[in-house]
Amino acid sequence: MKKILKFILQKPLLWIANKFSAAPRRDMVFESLSTLYATAINEKDTRVKLIIDDADKAKYIVFSDQHKGDKSPADDFANNEDNYINALHYYNNEQFTFINLGDSEELWKFSTIAVLKHNEKSFIAEAAFEPNRFYKTFGNHDIIWKNWADVFLHLRKFFTMPLVVHEGIVIQLIKGSNKLNIFLTHGHQGDAMSDNNKFSTWVIAHIWLPLQRYLQININTPSKDFLLRNKHNVMMSEWSAAQQNVLLVTGHTHAPVFASGKYYNHPSNHIPKHNNEIVKPTYFNTGCCCFSDGDITGIEIADGYIRLIKWHAIDKNSNRIVLEEVKISTVILEI
Repeated sequence: MKKILKFILQKPLLWIANKFSAAPRRDMVFESLSTLYATAINEKDTRVKLIIDDADKAKYIVFSDQHKGDKSPADDFANNEDNYINALHYYNNEQFTFINLGDSEELWKFSTIAVLKHNEKSFIAEAAFEPNRFYKTFGNHDIIWKNWADVFLHLRKFFTMPLVVHEGIVIQLIKGSNKLNIFLTHGHQGDAMSDNNKFSTWVIAHIWLPLQRYLQININTPSKDFLLRNKHNVMMSEWSAAQQNVLLVTGHTHAPVFASGKYYNHPSNHIPKHNNEIVKPTYFNTGCCCFSDGDITGIEIADGYIRLIKWHAIDKNSNRIVLEEVKISTVILEI
């Protein structure tokens, strides 16, 4: 029966996904980011959090795209779990605030129950940052967390309820008379399937994704397709460069980006420039926590710096490596 359904439904499902999700439109991405950012600044929605902090004292670690699975060969996170937990223990001991920036759970391929069952150690390590140093956002692969009822039903074993899972977070850093807004969101904004109203996203989470998971239909997303990945990162960079005193931090593409320019793990190794203009240092991407070699990457904000960091594990010992860093005060002056 599964083979018959897959034969019948694969082409129409792929057509729908490619039409509405796989190819982001610049106008939709810009409109969605602008609307979400304005909501955060005006504090009109509890799903968008505004945090005000001292630029020299702020301590944040941002990880995204763990894609926790069921420990089967199809689980991209299984090889990274120990490294991820070691990194979380380090940041918790150093009193960092942890921002989990979406796609933490891989619910396109695995059931919610299976993911929760096989990743208890990771959930416990994340919950250790509660009550005041933990923020969670949803992405397109764990969009189920947009629904408060699903959050309560599935996550209450590990996290204190009510747990608000945000769509966006703004950290407003104050330094003297200057301020800088760091806007954090998963990065699927403009995706017509995942970036929509409550009813449509409920349909995606509870009907579309279980159907796709059951039929094992692989749909291209920016994290898997280099061309889509680059296109999406360029749009994010263009949006952030057009803002005033704003840095944008996303995940979603799995490709670490630092300060709009250097673009890791991609043949082009940079976001393309137009007419050789100077690219403002306004866009950052966390990368992911499911690289095939067990490494994880993230964005640190600490000691007056913003950093792209990598955690590399050897024989279950994890080492923190700073790939790039820049002073926040320098960024404020440059943008």
